[in-house]
Amino acid sequence: MTVIYSPSDIQELLGIDSSTLRKYATLLEGRGYHVHRNNRGHRGYFDNDVITLRKLIEFSKQEGMTMERAVDAVMTWVSEVNNTVTVTEEVPLPTTNGRDIEQDTNHDELLKRIEQLEQVNLELIKHLKEKAVREAKQEEKINQILRYVERTEQLEAERSKMIVEETRNQIAAANQKKWWKWWK
Repeated sequence: MTVIYSPSDIQELLGIDSSTLRKYATLLEGRGYHVHRNNRGHRGYFDNDVITLRKLIEFSKQEGMTMERAVDAVMTWVSEVNNTVTVTEEVPLPTTNGRDIEQDTNHDELLKRIEQLEQVNLELIKHLKEKAVREAKQEEKINQILRYVERTEQLEAERSKMIVEETRNQIAAANQKKWWKWWK
């Protein structure tokens, strides 16, 4: 079963905003990369597209790499992945029957699919690790905020106690008789 991801799914997976995703997709399409579109013209992304976009982000983060050069590098990488098998010389294969050829073909297709799934799994593991790091950072920020709020509440409680004590002292001082009023 092939899963088509929506742009919002891809934004969440890659940690980018919608305009960046549109920019990446437009640049790739400009170089001949096919991004699926539904009958209304909205983009949809497959697992291979996610991998390609991750490669684009990876290449673009390299020092001295412009976005155009990163797109060219990704397109080269995509063509290498898609054309991994090259025929240099045609050699007739001994065949025993059509069933063996069909099984070999199915076997090769299964191996290719397994390799693709392994690549997707590696990318997903990488994504999960990145997400765990982001969540740990967010957790730390939340803990810092909680500590700050607790400190602020503690200081506020101390200030309140000081104000109450000062008010009591002022009331007590106001209620005391002055030395010149002792005879009254």
